[in-house]
Amino acid sequence: MLCASAKEATVVFRLRVVLAIIILSLISAGCAPLVQPPAPSAQPTEAVAPAAPAPEGAPPASGGVLVRAMTSEPATIDPQGAPSSGLSLVLPYLFDTLVVRDTDNRLLPLLAETWEVAADGKAITVTLRSGVTFHDGGSLNADAVRLTFERFKAKGAKSPIYGGIQQIAGVEAVGDLTVRFTFKEPAANFWSTISMPYAAILSPASMAKAATDDKAPLVGTGPFTLGEWQAGQAITLLRNEAYAWGPEMVENRRAPYLEKTVFKVIPDAATQLAALQAGEVDVIFVNNPDHLSKLRQDPSIQLQEAVLNSLIYLGFNTKKAPFDDPQVRRALAHAVNKDEILELALGGVGVKAFAPLPPTLPGFDPSLAEHELTYDPARAQALLAEAGFARGGDGAWTKGRQPLKTVLLTSNRAPNDAIAALLQSQLKAIGVPAEIQQLDSKAVMEATAAGKFDLLLWRYDWNDPDALNIYLGSGRIGSTNRVAYSNPAVDKLLAQGARELDETKRAALYVEAQKLILADAPWQPLYVPLDVLAFNTRVQGAQVGYMGRLLLNDAQVTR
Repeated sequence: MLCASAKEATVVFRLRVVLAIIILSLISAGCAPLVQPPAPSAQPTEAVAPAAPAPEGAPPASGGVLVRAMTSEPATIDPQGAPSSGLSLVLPYLFDTLVVRDTDNRLLPLLAETWEVAADGKAITVTLRSGVTFHDGGSLNADAVRLTFERFKAKGAKSPIYGGIQQIAGVEAVGDLTVRFTFKEPAANFWSTISMPYAAILSPASMAKAATDDKAPLVGTGPFTLGEWQAGQAITLLRNEAYAWGPEMVENRRAPYLEKTVFKVIPDAATQLAALQAGEVDVIFVNNPDHLSKLRQDPSIQLQEAVLNSLIYLGFNTKKAPFDDPQVRRALAHAVNKDEILELALGGVGVKAFAPLPPTLPGFDPSLAEHELTYDPARAQALLAEAGFARGGDGAWTKGRQPLKTVLLTSNRAPNDAIAALLQSQLKAIGVPAEIQQLDSKAVMEATAAGKFDLLLWRYDWNDPDALNIYLGSGRIGSTNRVAYSNPAVDKLLAQGARELDETKRAALYVEAQKLILADAPWQPLYVPLDVLAFNTRVQGAQVGYMGRLLLNDAQVTR
């Protein structure tokens, strides 16, 4: 069971939040943290032991139907396509990757059984698990892996892991269940890349269909199959009765107990809350402090915390005047009061950030606090003056008769509305009016890809310091680099970090890159989120896994 009651879960949640805040407060003060975050698994240099087989036995009895709210649906079911919140929710249930990570950041086999890394780091040989079948009846083999990654390299430019995939020089099937990856340079982020759901292995038959039909869903080997998709309403997944290769981090490694999992599209957070309390849905994400307060008092609700490798940031369109001027970006960054945001918009559920990487990832360093653009309204106004803006008697800033005003773009999800309102107020306090524009996540991504925005309130989630390359590397402008930031010196450091196999040296490269990024101020890091999942008490056995993913292998729902 998830936890005995909402009250008990709340105590655990509060203790964890307090601990997280204490740790990062010590980091901000230049002290060593009391508890070190889990380090990533070392890059394997020898053959690993074969994955333990799934236990034998008959498939479990029915465990009911679980209904989960989703803010927006994916455009397509294609792991290699453009990312969205809806796509990231459904991928882990329909597809499997070669490897996965557990909550301690350990690398575990999934479709891979063993692997061996060459001494020079330029080749990795993977032996696949036998007896795995795709939902369309095809068998997993080395050719399926080869075709998956060849398709990715050719068509996956919009994917957040495209940069990591592009490091693969070749994929060769050297046996029916043996595949070799080769690289021009050692790829330090390979394991992080292929453990993400976007790197799922695809059915060759479904890839062939998708080549002539953009709307054809891709097919995987996951614990659920795609049932019915009612556009704009719900996506229903059905139990994969043939499933027998679950990861080692779950007890039930065979077919899930659940008959179905239904993802119900409910864009509004308040409506999601009402649906949970009415018993119409079983699981929701909770980002609104007021909603969380209500749920803590509800005995029919269980709460689980999901501590993510994530960052919420205020981004600036670095290709659009006047935000193409680093002085202007620094000025607006100094106007931001992060403590006020944490207290008033988040109810303390979050940890103030001062660097582009969260403290859970290698490459984070307490010394980066010295480079933070801290809250300083006077400094903000001085920088605007240095950038050539003059302030009139009405308090407005102008330059060449052009007034300084802006539009803040964000998605229509809580707590973005509350955060955006505070940012609007903080900018107004230094004389910069900001209009708030809230769109659905897909529309925000389209607008940023086209460069049609001024300021952006956004987040990223990633499991490797290569996140800096994915979200700020110049090669990702027009996709995941939403602020169009470009600095050749940063690109060089990030490229070196992607090749460096020595973890200490690699982390140092990312520290240096972050110093340059903080000076350029394409982002103002705001906070590290502590997301909360709320469950109806009829849900048992569900686990919050790595990066906040909900594991349903052991879940049951009694109605």
